[in-house]
Amino acid sequence: MFDHKEFTKFYEFGIIHNFSAPRTPQQNSVVERKTHTLEDMARTMLCESNLPTCFRVEVINTTNYVLNPCLIRLILKKTPYELFKGKKPNISYFRAFECKCFIHNNGKDRLGKFDARSEEGILVGYSMHIKAYRVYNKCT
Repeated sequence: MFDHKEFTKFYEFGIIHNFSAPRTPQQNSVVERKTHTLEDMARTMLCESNLPTCFRVEVINTTNYVLNPCLIRLILKKTPYELFKGKKPNISYFRAFECKCFIHNNGKDRLGKFDARSEEGILVGYSMHIKAYRVYNKCT
């Protein structure tokens, strides 16, 4: 649902707000198709990873994060990122969902000479605000 006050700011740029009939998702086919794509991919990722369903929000966020720079507009043969920024998106840092990773201890705990310097984790997504991964720490 769009916040009406925030959305009205776009009216000055020539955007027109069209309404659809209630309970008729077929009238908004683009959004429905995107929603179904996200749900299907998230369901597949969650089933294959054997993670509990409490991670469904992380999985949907990750799916959305991965799809945004990768979907290609067939007519222009470019991604939305290319159209907006004028360059190809960097996806070299993408990793497989639920891959094993290790979290460096950064000296938070007093470690002995032969204690482990990292903890095992599972990659569950990407940060939306900084260049970092979102990791589920198995130990804590």
